[in-house]
Amino acid sequence: MAGAQRNGVDAAIDIVLALARRGGSASNGALAAELDIPRASFHRMTRVLEQHGIVICSRGKVAVGPIARKLIATLCNAAQASDRKRDHLLGEAVRPILFSPEIPACKPPPLAKPMVATRKKRFRIGFSNGAMDNPWQVALVHSIEFAASRLRDVLECVTVVHAHGDAEKQEDDIVALSKSGIDGLLVSAVSPRKLAPVSAHLMRQGIPVVFVERGGTPDLNCASFVTSDNVTIGGSTAQWLARTLDGNGLVMMLFGHADPEPSQSRQVAAMEVLAQYPGIEVIVANSTNFNRQKAYGTAMEIIAHHGERIAGVWCDSGLNSAGSIQAFLDAGCKPGQVPPHTGGDLNLSYKLAVGANVPLASIDYPPAMGIRAFEILLSSLQGAWVPHYLDVASPFVTSRSGQRNPTKPHLWAEERVRWDMPDDLILGSGLGAAYNPVAFRVNYPGNHHNRSSATGGTGR
Repeated sequence: MAGAQRNGVDAAIDIVLALARRGGSASNGALAAELDIPRASFHRMTRVLEQHGIVICSRGKVAVGPIARKLIATLCNAAQASDRKRDHLLGEAVRPILFSPEIPACKPPPLAKPMVATRKKRFRIGFSNGAMDNPWQVALVHSIEFAASRLRDVLECVTVVHAHGDAEKQEDDIVALSKSGIDGLLVSAVSPRKLAPVSAHLMRQGIPVVFVERGGTPDLNCASFVTSDNVTIGGSTAQWLARTLDGNGLVMMLFGHADPEPSQSRQVAAMEVLAQYPGIEVIVANSTNFNRQKAYGTAMEIIAHHGERIAGVWCDSGLNSAGSIQAFLDAGCKPGQVPPHTGGDLNLSYKLAVGANVPLASIDYPPAMGIRAFEILLSSLQGAWVPHYLDVASPFVTSRSGQRNPTKPHLWAEERVRWDMPDDLILGSGLGAAYNPVAFRVNYPGNHHNRSSATGGTGR
């Protein structure tokens, strides 16, 4: 018999594994038969295991004992600690940074009125993406596709459509998606205001619309708006820069675009903070449209005109700071001589700052908001209460260099940088430490080629 050929240790391990497969308990007869162990031998082994707390025997049954449960709990606690550390590194669960005791605590977001729950078990989701012109947008699409792959059990189909920066095309795309029979819609908008009428129409038709990244315009009728707190990003990094400069000096300001809603503008928030320091003079450059090469050229022009007078550079993103830091290096600044910068997100920005000993501060704008937006859309379809808006948290990151007036960060830039990953990696994607935008592959209902729509897979 197979049971006679097995040594006692192997048989004991088999018993514990079988209990795990059965949810922690089983009848003696069924377990002995499954493992092909003679009943007498099974009885002796379980009694020995019980003496050591590995199992508990009672009324013809055997169950996991206190020692085994303690081992399981230890493993679970270790896994949870690892998850918390991962989430911390990815910017998904962080404490607030308070530069001033007068800053009020965050309030819970208001809840949106639940949609009428559908009886469907699988949903058809549309995603209208505004643009694909920078690495951050690619990471946002990847995060949404990742969410679709993980929630595939409740999805019939996910259709991704790219507007390529054309607001009119995006409106036409959304109308076409609604006619195709989608149950819910995700939108990364080119112009939220222009989409207000079509969004309101879909909501009246019982099709929930969730805006992600851009969408917090007044009176925009939608189920939810998911973003990250741009005012905190702009104001906190400007406060760090002002303190690092001791409140004096010429600051160059590089920003991607003028936000149509000043209440959500990183640049406006930064200007309000810097205006509190009479000794700081600000040069506002033309918008770079979040283009690294344009940021490089703009910074070069200002460096040529003002040179060593530039004491610091405020950038609203890593796409701008990477271009600016490279411009200073190419202009002849040696490592340790480049003025303090703000703006992270982009792996290259961290590589340049750490490699050239540049004081840097950042609150990354996390593409992980795409995952949250997808989850909220599905919750809305299922008739649940959802937040009318949600700010996805991100860690405050600073470099160890130039800490003249330090504010303790959540992470050091030296910990945030990924030397083993491509320059265009966007941090805070929520896709895990192994995420590589170049090698990213994904499969979800509606995607039959394991390719992301961001690289010519399923989007159009």
